[in-house]
Amino acid sequence: MNKQIANSQSDHAQLDDTIKKILDCTFPLPESVQNAQKEAFAEIRTLVAEKEEKKLENDTEIFMEKLHRQKNFQKARKIFFRGFAGVGVAAAALFCIYNSNPAVSAQIPLTEHIFEELGGSLEFAGDYTSLAEPVKKSETGIETIAVNGNTLTLSEVYCNEAALYLSLVLHSEEKLPETYLDENGKPIIEIEGLIDFDFDTEDTINWYNGGDTHIDGKMIDDHTYAGVIRFETGQYFAFKEMDTKVPENFQLKLSISRIFGTKLVDTRPEMPRELKQKYENAMREQGLGLTDEDYEQFTEEQKEIEHQLFNDMWNAYYEIYPERQQYPNQYDNWIMDGPWDFEFEVTRNDKDTIRKEINDVDEQGLGIISATKTPVEITLDMPQNSDYFAVILDANGTLMDGNTYGSQNTVSISGYDTSKIHVYICDYIEYMDELKGYWWSSDYEEKAKEKTFKQLLDERSLYHKEILFDE
Repeated sequence: MNKQIANSQSDHAQLDDTIKKILDCTFPLPESVQNAQKEAFAEIRTLVAEKEEKKLENDTEIFMEKLHRQKNFQKARKIFFRGFAGVGVAAAALFCIYNSNPAVSAQIPLTEHIFEELGGSLEFAGDYTSLAEPVKKSETGIETIAVNGNTLTLSEVYCNEAALYLSLVLHSEEKLPETYLDENGKPIIEIEGLIDFDFDTEDTINWYNGGDTHIDGKMIDDHTYAGVIRFETGQYFAFKEMDTKVPENFQLKLSISRIFGTKLVDTRPEMPRELKQKYENAMREQGLGLTDEDYEQFTEEQKEIEHQLFNDMWNAYYEIYPERQQYPNQYDNWIMDGPWDFEFEVTRNDKDTIRKEINDVDEQGLGIISATKTPVEITLDMPQNSDYFAVILDANGTLMDGNTYGSQNTVSISGYDTSKIHVYICDYIEYMDELKGYWWSSDYEEKAKEKTFKQLLDERSLYHKEILFDE
């Protein structure tokens, strides 16, 4: 059984001293790297529209066919992210690129000011300076815990009626493994764990059910990662149809059982040659070619045959390597086992929070119950219906992309004009297959001269509501 050890204040000072040395240096990012990054992400922009569909797609056979047929794209994506990871890890490890101003170094100890340092780069970006407060320890709880040489410090907390934000620092005695970067250039580092609120009727909640498993942050040095985790309290309780409100003060327990990242180096077992050969032989017996060009000429019946043979090959592969179907696993991920158990007090912060009671729902269940705007997000409380998709545009008609699932719809307000928003409800299939591609098309600016995305939604949506926040 792992032993939990409370670190002393000297441990904080040592860690902060290491961070300070990193922050005091100045390393300008080469212009060539900046240009390459911009070009790469410009190409990726056209693919972003597929993100929600992939997240929600639960048809394994369709997914496997896409994976198989898009193998060239997947290979290119792997090359890109590995190549960019080399630049990104170097840039992230030299955190001073982001904080080269000497005034920043004066903010030490950094372990108590993670929100201040990362706020502008978070997915839910904002000025957390006056919003977050240090984690308050209970009599039995501790804010810093070391397990097997991996120390986790729970630093600050910000909670409003929509979400709970927690900042933390992970420090390892050994060098942190090289990790894949996501499309935003951030290491893919995640958590597993349980959370328990003292004001609800449930004992514990799996963090996965209402929280973002990704630690949204940056590398400080080779041994240290700082970031923020987020749990959507409003969405979780609404989805569970629990009439539960976040009280002004409450006690919180958080148990992080594992921290893991996506490996940069591919250690997954290759498809055994005998399985490949069996697939290829079966294709030839059916008179089917093996190239992408051949596939494009297949009839629908031939595609179904290839599809089944391909799935048979992968099913046999997973029989040999069943752990590959688990996530995380030893091949795709590096894993740190806990648990890191925290217990602390939280005070709800309603500063600059605006709640609008809408209560506009028609007989078909289309509509909005309420809208809440905080300093970092907008959340809509809406009836649950998987047949429809909610789209949120800002005051300028710009699509606010975010987490749109369950009974609530949440978007970051960073970079948008949220004096008012436009909410559209569309048929799910129509939006995914037709409408969203209009916004994400590479020639949208040209098409918008004739018809904007907002005008398209005005024509095609099933429901539209304008909500004013600045009145």
